[in-house]
This record gives sequence, C-alpha cells and structure tokens, in this order.
Amino acid sequence: MRPGALQCKRVENGLKTRCGVGQHVWGDCNDVGSQEHIISECLYPDRSVKVQGFPWCRDEPKDLRIEKLTQQILCKKHNEQLGAEVDWASKHSRDTLGAAFNLLTVRQKVRSRHWSVKRFETNMLLLERWCVKTLINTNHQGGLKYIDDSEPDSPPSELVEFVFGRRRFTDYKGLYMVVEKGKQISMYDDWVQITAKSQNDRLVGAKFILWGVPFYLSVLSTQVTWNSATLMRHGMKHWFQTRDDKGRNVKSHLVTFTYPK
Repeated sequence: MRPGALQCKRVENGLKTRCGVGQHVWGDCNDVGSQEHIISECLYPDRSVKVQGFPWCRDEPKDLRIEKLTQQILCKKHNEQLGAEVDWASKHSRDTLGAAFNLLTVRQKVRSRHWSVKRFETNMLLLERWCVKTLINTNHQGGLKYIDDSEPDSPPSELVEFVFGRRRFTDYKGLYMVVEKGKQISMYDDWVQITAKSQNDRLVGAKFILWGVPFYLSVLSTQVTWNSATLMRHGMKHWFQTRDDKGRNVKSHLVTFTYPK
C-alpha cells in the first residue's frame, strides 16, 4: 500500500485495523475499524446518488443507495474527524443553496422594485475537500488509476493530505463552479450526480451536479477548460435577481462562497 492511501488495512488476526492515513503517514491512527459511507450519509440518509464514468458504470449512470454504500476505508478516529469537518460542511452548503433558491422562488412571484437584500455564506474550501474525498471513495474499488499511476485504492498523498486539511493545492487542481451564460439553474434538494472524467484510462477529475448546481473537480495540475462555460474557483459571489413590473433586474440576495486563506 502506498504511504498516502486513503484506506484502512485489517491485520490478519482481525483484531486491529491500521489506517493508511494515520498509521502509515502521521502516526496518529487508532486501531478501531470503521464502516465509512462512500457518500456522506448526513446529506441523504435514505436517498440515492447517480454515478457514472468509472469502469463499472462507464456507459450509463447507476443509482446507488447511500445507506448501503459503506466500505472499511479509514479508522474510526479519522472517519469521525472527516465527518465533523467535511461531511457536515457539505450539508451546510446544500442547506445554504437550498435556502437561496427557495427565497428566489418566493420573490420571483412578486414584481418588486426593491428588496431587503439577504446574504448567505458557505465555505468553498470545505466543499472542495468533500468533493475530493467523495471522488477518492467512489473510485476506491474497481475504479481508475490516477494520473501518476497510483492504484484506485491508493490515491496520491497530495490528495489525501488535502482532504484532511494538511495542505493546499498550489496549481490548477481543485473545485470549479461551471457557469454557462444564459443557462438557468434549478435547485433539486435530493439530486447528486458524479461523472468521472478520464484521459488514457487515468482519472483526471469528475463533474459533480450538487443539488442541481454544476461543479467540476480537477485532479490535474494543468489548466482546465470547459467548452464555452466559465470555470470559477475559490472565493466568489453570486447574486440572485428578480424582475420588477417593468422587466428590470432587481438584486434580491447574495450567496458568498468563502475560501479561507
């Protein structure tokens, strides 16, 4: 197993579980095994997620039940650490975007010329860490090799350390929001879709449709392009607008994606 593997390995006697993150990299792993949810259960405890692009679902998406998607990947300590830091942050992003879209639906029914501007905020860095973690987990069994020829169950150390907040990406790797001019986005509270992207049978990223909002996660160090769409990353702001009785745009509320330094 590579030193950076986001994986637990059970000792032959079945009494101990060694976590590829803690025991082999940082030395702070415990010996308690954990059944980690591949897709964070706190998002949808009884829903499904669509997955496509991996060798076992290359040609068409498959619906996978979240509550049944568990693997022994991390020790209990590191699984709980990610649950507290990253999983619940993704739920906060979902709830924040959901509240913003719900407010838009309500305000679009009124032809107001002025709104009391409401402001929402969510953490793009934590959402980015969650997406990297989810891509690693989804690719873990029967997936694609990484661009550096790492096996699916032994991702590059850089990705693992990023998931745990121990390093930052300094190149073009990371999460981008996909913005297509003139295209309207609708919020779907229970919709998550992950489509893996590969080059020469190597995993280079994935498109995430998170609750109707399109994102692209790149694990390549080179610059990313997306047809005619604009890719936005790190800190950004998005205004929601309605139209008044004369058809003019009126700013309603603002969502800020923070990216702490």
